[in-house]
Amino acid sequence: MNLKHFINRILPTRGWKIFAIIMLGVICGLGIFTVYASRAWSYVSNEPETCVNCHIMGPFYATWNHSSHARNTVCNDCHVPHDNVFREYYFHAMDGLRHSTVFTLGLEPQVPQAISGSQAVIMENCIRCHTQLNTEFVKTGTQTFKMIEKSNGKACWDCHRDVPHGGKNSLSSTPNALVPYPTSEVPEWLKKVIKEK
Repeated sequence: MNLKHFINRILPTRGWKIFAIIMLGVICGLGIFTVYASRAWSYVSNEPETCVNCHIMGPFYATWNHSSHARNTVCNDCHVPHDNVFREYYFHAMDGLRHSTVFTLGLEPQVPQAISGSQAVIMENCIRCHTQLNTEFVKTGTQTFKMIEKSNGKACWDCHRDVPHGGKNSLSSTPNALVPYPTSEVPEWLKKVIKEK
């Protein structure tokens, strides 16, 4: 069998070519719309408003915004590692994928808790920002999250539960908070058509 004959056998017929081109256009269009609707470009920024692209983060934005940390920190200062840029963006991407999967599938708990990997990062960042306090006054700055897990010691938030999101925080804890939620991507005319039906 020669190469030309092989290529002609695997290429679709004219009818299938048109269908394939249309489907490719639909897939590309959906991909572009997904990037636009999810504001994918915002996830490389350091802005706290990015976190409320996912509506379940509203209570956490509201409680952070009214805390002492709001003056000097953003979400990434506590929730993303800062030891090197590759780990920072890898962690940010993986955590974002996990969050979007949980949100999309409706699996978010009423009271979200940080997973073990996130807890380690949060504690690293507590120690990174509060090094002087931890080493000169409290003498706990040399303990890592792994050391605390092994020895059943206390993590920073065991005593400082209210920092910065407040002690009682759930998806319904701040229902009327002013949070900069993103606007809907659905055009007004389409909303009216849907409402009429």
